[in-house]
Amino acid sequence: MQEHVANGTEDLEKGIIRVIEHFIENSHYNVFPEINGHYYETPIVQFAAADNPLFEQYKTIIGPYHLSPKERLKEALPHLSDPNGTVISIVLPISKRVRERNRAETRFGSREWALTRYYGDEILLDQVVAQTVAYLNAKGYFGMAPARAECFQNIQEGRNISSNWSERHIAYAAGLGTFSINDAFITEKGIAVKMVSVLTDAVIPQSEQRYQHYRENCLQCNAYHCGACMKRCPVGAITPQGHHKIKCYFSCYGEDSQKIAVAYGGKAEFGSGCGLCQTGVPCEYQIPVKSK
Repeated sequence: MQEHVANGTEDLEKGIIRVIEHFIENSHYNVFPEINGHYYETPIVQFAAADNPLFEQYKTIIGPYHLSPKERLKEALPHLSDPNGTVISIVLPISKRVRERNRAETRFGSREWALTRYYGDEILLDQVVAQTVAYLNAKGYFGMAPARAECFQNIQEGRNISSNWSERHIAYAAGLGTFSINDAFITEKGIAVKMVSVLTDAVIPQSEQRYQHYRENCLQCNAYHCGACMKRCPVGAITPQGHHKIKCYFSCYGEDSQKIAVAYGGKAEFGSGCGLCQTGVPCEYQIPVKSK
């Protein structure tokens, strides 16, 4: 029986990865006509157990409002007294063509970067979630994306902006990478990525946590004196002391950014974004080489 359960879990894990990879590689939603290419390259998918101790630590690190997977499952499945499950964390590397266009910018995100934010981040990611949930449902499991549900909230406290479901922290719990001085997330495919997660009651083994420190992949945070993202930031929101989220937020979503987004063919509420600190830097598409 144990061998059967283990094999079934392994088949489910492989099936989830296969569905997500196939969708990104073949869906018309991932076709970016203006560059004759794609918004995103092949994704990385890993798994965080719902009872991973990190999720309780996040209530101190982020705030008591950050929902744990088990809390969210209990809200969604109230008939279960002690629900357990898994968070499927999906990292989508932004395509090389989009990154190249953004490297040349010095104030706002490029047209290609802005349109990736809208068509890629909003429309395509909804479809990634839908495909994953449909697969889980077909296998008899529940699935949902907490960051795309009505319960999702952004919370502002002083100069800090956080949320009650942080995709970056979910990805860290799944062993997909570590944080940078600019609060972005450096994966094996670099920092120019988008993340989304799906919560399920299926119990899948926790992926390996390969990193010993939450900023292990950032050169600046490990005495290698990089500072590339600081130089790229157009509003001085990144310093050796960290990331000023409010400055960054208004640069990416403020009135000027909204006007540019509309001029590019996107929507004002999504802004033009920026991404300057994620392109033209050593960690853009890889874990940076640590050399003195």
